Amino acid sequence: MADNIAAPFIPAQYTGEATTTTETRALVHEAAAIAFFKTAVARLVDVNNWASLSGGLSSEFQLTDLAAKPAEGPAETGMYIRINIPGPGTNAGKGFDWVKVEQKEHVMLNEHQEVYFIRARPSEHPIQKSAGIAHFLRKEASSSFVLERNGNEITAAVYGRNEVPNTQTADIGDKIRNAVVGSSGAIGISKLQWKALVKGLLE
Repeated sequence: MADNIAAPFIPAQYTGEATTTTETRALVHEAAAIAFFKTAVARLVDVNNWASLSGGLSSEFQLTDLAAKPAEGPAETGMYIRINIPGPGTNAGKGFDWVKVEQKEHVMLNEHQEVYFIRARPSEHPIQKSAGIAHFLRKEASSSFVLERNGNEITAAVYGRNEVPNTQTADIGDKIRNAVVGSSGAIGISKLQWKALVKGLLE
């Protein structure tokens, strides 16, 4: 199964919620799949366009540099993603939730199978790190955005692992907000968004 291709690149699940959201598209032949895989990768790394791919349910995503300034172009390891979730934002994140891109890889397993993934993790605000994690989930959480090609089939997936609400923050307002937003209900809403995103990557 295609899911097994990505398994070595997904963090182990050891606490909190785990979510997996996938969409698969079969191309007419492998050559077409190889070409379309490149198109899907270009969409995946274009974080600033995720909202338009995801449609009306989406939060807004903005890639930034290490100084929290908006950045254009593809996501790269070490960059930040500023997330504007509908509703109140974090004080720690100056009104936004933040994640950091901790890894981006393209792995050719063999001539018929390849994996491209971006993994992000909740982070501090790039220039306000003393305020702590600026996200409704704790730093143990991760989101892996994965494209897999298995012959003529391409699968887009988002793997959420170790999703625990970030209620350890010192800011009382953030503690309450994160407890509400980070509840299983909000994770369910996030899963709807990721479903829209994986579909958008393969359209």
